[in-house]
Amino acid sequence: MAARLSQHEDLTMGSLLRLDPRATSSLHHHILDDITMHTSTIASIASKATCIALASLASAATNTTNTTRIDLNPNAEGACQPPRSGPHACGPNGSQDWLNSGVRGSGWNPPSLDVRNITHIPLKAFYKGVGSPCEKYDRFFKISGMKYDVDPAILAFIAFHESSCNADAPGPAPGLFQCDPSNCQNGMKQCQRPIMENSDCGAHVLRVALNRAGGNIVYALGLYNGWFTAGDRTGLNGGRGLTEEYPCSGEGRAFRVPPDLNYLHDMLNGWFQGYDMRSEDASTGGTYYCQYKVGCNLVNHINLDVSLFHGV
Repeated sequence: MAARLSQHEDLTMGSLLRLDPRATSSLHHHILDDITMHTSTIASIASKATCIALASLASAATNTTNTTRIDLNPNAEGACQPPRSGPHACGPNGSQDWLNSGVRGSGWNPPSLDVRNITHIPLKAFYKGVGSPCEKYDRFFKISGMKYDVDPAILAFIAFHESSCNADAPGPAPGLFQCDPSNCQNGMKQCQRPIMENSDCGAHVLRVALNRAGGNIVYALGLYNGWFTAGDRTGLNGGRGLTEEYPCSGEGRAFRVPPDLNYLHDMLNGWFQGYDMRSEDASTGGTYYCQYKVGCNLVNHINLDVSLFHGV
């Protein structure tokens, strides 16, 4: 069955991968197993969350922000501050070469960085800066964060990246998190509204990726954006993980919007640090390589709309 592809819309993290089922059946079964194990736990947490006052939620969630934007992550190789772009791009959560380990070799082999130990700007500081449009959705981030055991600050950063925190953002994957309808939790066919459902969709898919990645935020964000390893058994790239040449290969270009190889650096060392990577802050971004080549994806510099999590 041919992959269902978007023609031109700017689809990012919420517009998750929909690979050919023949290429992803093994990975799909792994993910289904993961989500089955956690369904009862998530349902229990969700039920309890609706009974807790929002003020209590805000207090608990605010305490999950774990560091300031000026700290370097001691668990990340090649970390630097302030973030730098170019061939030696780096930031508080490590160098781009480290985050993209294997991309220039035999295939992406993500380093380990526990989601509980990442460096990011505190949520309050984010709201006072570039993230000010996101503050009105604070309660949704915190409720979804409690339901799915995700730091609400991370959800705020993702929403800002996805839609500039615009719940009315259009597209085939609309809403605050640009969550593809095929990934709506609980089998719903659409979840742009209510906003709570869209927020839950974003948190749900990130939690599935984190479970699959064993809590490794580097691996989880890669999965969330369409990256793959040899161990994921997608069958893509000759059975290897994602490599530097893949987005501009015949197979990569066949998907029209191949994975952005700057994505991990831009997210962990840009968006998570309180930078708006669509603005002048983009000068701190990574420097890969193929997406700037004429005839590859200079125009289609957006992410692959093919879901690793289709149907869960």
